[in-house]
Amino acid sequence: MLHILNSSHIPEDVRDFLNRKPEAHSFLASRLQALHERSRSEALIYRSQFGVEGVTYIGANLLPSFTSRGAAFATADYLKSRALTFSSIVGEGESVFTLWELIKFLLPRARLVREHQPLLSISTEPLIPSDPKVLLATRDDLELVISAGIEMFIGEVGEPPNLSDFRARAIELIDEGRTFIRREGDEILFKADIGAIGAGARQIHGVWVPVAYRGRGIGSYGMASVIRLSNSFAPRACLYVNDFNLAARASYKKVGFVEVGEFASIFL
Repeated sequence: MLHILNSSHIPEDVRDFLNRKPEAHSFLASRLQALHERSRSEALIYRSQFGVEGVTYIGANLLPSFTSRGAAFATADYLKSRALTFSSIVGEGESVFTLWELIKFLLPRARLVREHQPLLSISTEPLIPSDPKVLLATRDDLELVISAGIEMFIGEVGEPPNLSDFRARAIELIDEGRTFIRREGDEILFKADIGAIGAGARQIHGVWVPVAYRGRGIGSYGMASVIRLSNSFAPRACLYVNDFNLAARASYKKVGFVEVGEFASIFL
């Protein structure tokens, strides 16, 4: 049976479902925690006689997680009755593509598909030293943070983000102490955000080193700093990376990340 959740009061069985896979569910859990009755976002909870088998967030992104095909079919049936406005589908690959096959005829043609994105995790001390020049960003760094973030976004999806939303999110993360940078004068040499916190994990987003500075270890030592400086948010840190980005994968391995699953992203 399908239930709709539109408040941040998350039932205990849903929390249990999310907490079984902290890294895979960090982003999903963070969005559920932000739900409120006036929001246009909602979550779908699918329960069978065996308990929760699916949780899907519907907002700017569609974030599905299923443990049964019944959950996927019920979610697809609900989505078929709605006006769909999300711009991407993100999550574990099996859930993403199962749902995509059921609803793709309702949606615009995918403009970009990232089919294999290793999901990486670290819950131990990083294997390498920190970069002492990596610090929390402040409002004084805002314009440089936004510029670096936009450059990263364009490099990833091929077009710029919505600038007003992007600015608002950058301000939010800086104010919450979740953006870390290495700044040299008027240039940012490294940036990373704690983009989501939930289900016992913190998910790192927006990792960026300018092209001219790559290959020098700035990203690796910067990431080690982020891991140490963000420990208070959750016991595990995680991120997902494109499978073809071999340099980034080697950098994360150097820090001490290990692969725990696989994500996929479909951009519409």
